[in-house]
Amino acid sequence: DRVMKSVGLHGKSFIPMLLGFGCSIPAIMATRTIESRRDRMTTMLIIPLMSCSARLPIYALIIPAFFAGQMRASVLWIMYLIGVALAMACAWLLRKTLFAGEGLPFLMELPPYRLPTARSIGQHVAERSWMYVRKAGTIILGISIVMWALATFPRLDPSTLETAGGPGSTITLTEEELATRQLDHSFVGRLGHAMEPIVTPMGFDWKIGTALVGAFAAKEVFVAQLGIVYSVESPDETGAAHLRGQLRRDYSPLVGFCIMLFALIASPCMATVAVIRRESGSWGWAAFQFIGLTLLAWIVTVTVYQTGSLLGLGV
Repeated sequence: DRVMKSVGLHGKSFIPMLLGFGCSIPAIMATRTIESRRDRMTTMLIIPLMSCSARLPIYALIIPAFFAGQMRASVLWIMYLIGVALAMACAWLLRKTLFAGEGLPFLMELPPYRLPTARSIGQHVAERSWMYVRKAGTIILGISIVMWALATFPRLDPSTLETAGGPGSTITLTEEELATRQLDHSFVGRLGHAMEPIVTPMGFDWKIGTALVGAFAAKEVFVAQLGIVYSVESPDETGAAHLRGQLRRDYSPLVGFCIMLFALIASPCMATVAVIRRESGSWGWAAFQFIGLTLLAWIVTVTVYQTGSLLGLGV
């Protein structure tokens, strides 16, 4: 509690933040044990800065692609430390501005523990499951449908591919190459191209921008989207090795580090946004977290990339 209070948090914030390394959704729901709304809101807003398990596929793709074996564990450890440090800094700032005021003292009452019955467990599981399906589940489903539609439409006209090799010639595309063309032609691909002026200062291009759009559905989708962009045929380790080779060819280690940095800080996934809305009771706080973390990610990543480029680090 003393350590947490030094940055404006409550001692009970520790467990939700610890859960955040697994998944932000149960971590945010765990803030219900915090009595003060100031402390609870502060904790909810910084939990996505913990490196959840959905970010591990991104780290597992990028780190072996750009960093030597003896450095990989250190780079992964640094990513976790950056998230914790930013969470503490943001908590301190929130408690000095939006949630200024005295926090409640740390008091914990331990109730008598009794062995639960099968009936009570079943009732609690059924109630919580239905609550998730009825509230967060409906929102997640809606956003998933939107993301699918953006990545699927408008459909690519096959006739344009048949004449792409020149007059009187045809080309044969594999399923993966066709998926890449379709993604480039879709609304998500067009959005990735439109985002280039925004992502270029971070060292990114439209390919990474497109993958970042898909990562809003779930962070690990970033890897799948890159696989589609680079026409990776196999999802196993062979395909991952091929994708790492493509990334190493097109980008520098500095860009690779910036990709992980942006994925760490940027907007939480859609499920987290839905749960923040439910737990805070307002879309305003969900939007504040989404926009605030994305803006913070852009500022930090641009600073790191531009500074590293000037110093010639990892270029």
